[in-house]
Amino acid sequence: MYLTKDSNPEEYEVYDASGVKGVRRKQFLNSENSSKKFAMRAYLIEPRGHTAYDVHSHEHGVYILSGKVTVKIGAKELLLCPGDVLHISGNEPHQFFNNHSEPVKFLCVRDFTSSP
Repeated sequence: MYLTKDSNPEEYEVYDASGVKGVRRKQFLNSENSSKKFAMRAYLIEPRGHTAYDVHSHEHGVYILSGKVTVKIGAKELLLCPGDVLHISGNEPHQFFNNHSEPVKFLCVRDFTSSP
């Protein structure tokens, strides 16, 4: 068993990667603390921030906790709101954009059945 808690957004790590703007992340569960088959993370995207354009072999699920975020998946764009749940398949290109005035917070669960 492993128990952890969420923290203040200021305590989230700055997610500093190529193509990323205004994103913070907190890793709740992963192979370093308890889980060998999946990871659970929370992401915060500031207004006018975005994740990188990403394509990878693992799949993941996203649950929107607060704010509104636009996700581009391939050629499609979807507006996600609190309570929305999204599945992104492996090798499906995707990127999240916060085009609104409030921060966005979402959970992301990904598997480790494929390489990171």
